[in-house]
This record gives sequence, structure tokens and C-alpha cells, in this order.
Amino acid sequence: MRKAKTKAKGKGLWNWMKRHKVVSTILCLLILCFLVMAMSLGVLLWNLNKDNVGIVDADDVDPNADEVQIAREDQKNKDVINVLLVGSDSRDPNAELGRSDTMILASFNKAEGKATALSFLRDSLVEIDGHGQSKLGHTFAYGGVGLTINTINKQFGLDVQDYVIINFENLVEIIDQLGGIQVMLTEEEAAYYRENGMPDIVAGNVTLTGSQALAHARNRSLDNDFGRTERQRDVIYGIYNKVLEQRNDPSTLLSLIQFCMTQVSTNMSVTELYEMATDVLSVDNLKTQQAAIPAEGTYEFGTYEEMSVLNIDLEANKDYIQELLY
Repeated sequence: MRKAKTKAKGKGLWNWMKRHKVVSTILCLLILCFLVMAMSLGVLLWNLNKDNVGIVDADDVDPNADEVQIAREDQKNKDVINVLLVGSDSRDPNAELGRSDTMILASFNKAEGKATALSFLRDSLVEIDGHGQSKLGHTFAYGGVGLTINTINKQFGLDVQDYVIINFENLVEIIDQLGGIQVMLTEEEAAYYRENGMPDIVAGNVTLTGSQALAHARNRSLDNDFGRTERQRDVIYGIYNKVLEQRNDPSTLLSLIQFCMTQVSTNMSVTELYEMATDVLSVDNLKTQQAAIPAEGTYEFGTYEEMSVLNIDLEANKDYIQELLY
């Protein structure tokens, strides 16, 4: 009797669905949307958490670990958020494997409506816990992003706890997803690019594709690493300005953040990134500034253990950073 009753119920549901095709279709679509959203969220959370570096008390940090944890630091100013952007270039996997080629501090001062992009030059000679003196750019190879953050915090008096790591090749995908970015090129830069595979590039404010922006960010043939890091900051601002166009479209902004999360590794949550993005984009007349560490007049070129390095005045640079960010 129970089986017959169950069968009758199943048949009744099928008949009801046939009589109410519109309602049934809507229900099926809702269920499908729910499943797609659940799968998307699962992929997103996996990308966000797969390689996260934890934050622990300073006494619990092992500077010689393969993946050094981030030493907990109190926020110096509740209105100032600092995030370290770390980029690596994988063109030659055998050359200084794991080195961080780009270290840019993205800082937002909410009280002053001010955003700062601050490059740390990789050749700066610093003291690295557990490894003695070496180039700042080597910290990533020695102990991952945790050791890089701990070294920058300790040497320059900062409170960085959050990071975003991106391979330069993934930068192409992000910029193409944005539809390209605008960057100001000098006559010298434009002429160089025309001679190296970009025949239509001209000087001025031009729109670059992902691959063109990558070539610009990598370029140090015209000057040195100071010039290259300035180009990298210009690319960052190009991305910011393009995202600014989406400030009044929260769904598009969230979709963009979700795509970017598939291209990077970070210890920030989607909520944190979205809130930070909306805070920055909500400032009508955002003041922007960019700089490099070491600052002009605070370093000398030198050598250390047969490496070309920058011998820097740490105290002068600490003061310079405080003046810029706070």
C-alpha cells in the first residue's frame, strides 16, 4: 500500500507540473541559478583560501620556514588601510626562482580621501630575519609573502597585514577583462614600442591592451628600475581609473572583483575587497600620489657579496613614508 501511495504522489506531482508549466519553468530556473551561484561561490572561496598565509603573534613566526607566517601588527591609524601588491615575472623560471619583481604598497587614507601607490625597489639592501642582509626582492624566495611583509613592516615601520599576489601573465587577463586601460606614454616610450612590435603606438594618453600594458610594466630598457617601477604604478592607476567607471554599478564591480579573485592569491575576503573598493570609489575628488622607496637623496648605489644593491637611509625613508601615508 505504501509503494502505491508513493507512486500516486509522484504521478500527481508530475501532472501538476504539466498543468502549471510556467510556474514549473520558473522553479527550475531558480534552482539552476542557485546551483550556479553555489558553484561559483565555492570556486571563489577556494581561490581565496587555497594559499592563504596566516597572521600570528610575532613570537610564533619562524623566519626560516618555507612559507613564513605574517607577524601580527596593530593598525597605526584606523583610517589608513595598507595592502601589499606583490608581482612576479615567470618569463624565465630558472632566473632567481620565486623572486618578487614588484612590491607596491597600495594605501588608502579614508579621512583625507587620499590613495598612495608606493613602490619598494627590489635591490634595496635590508636586514632579513633569519637570513642576514640581502636584497628586499629576495624575501619572497626565502619565505614567501609573509617574510616580505614582515621585513617591510620591520624595516620601514609599517603595519601591513593584507596582500595580493599576482603573476604578470595574469595581469594581461585582468586588463583585457576591463577592456584595456589608459596610460600616458612619452615620445621616447612610444618610439621604443613601435620598434618592438607595437607599430601603431603613439605618445600621449593611449589605451593599452593587456599584453601592451604588461610590456610597459616590464620595460626598463630606457632607464633603470626606478623608471620601471614608475611605469608599474602608472598601470595600477590605469586599472583604478577603468574600475572608477563602474562606481555606480555595484553588480558589475562585484563581478569584476570575483573575476580578479580567480587570477590572484590574497588573504582578503570578497567582503573586505568590495568594501575597500567602494570606499575608494565613493571619494569624489580622490587625491592620488605615487612614489618609490628609497626616496631621492636617501640611497647610494653599491655592491654586497657581488650583488648590485641600493644602500639606503632607513630612518629618512621611514619619515618619508609616514609623511606620505598619514
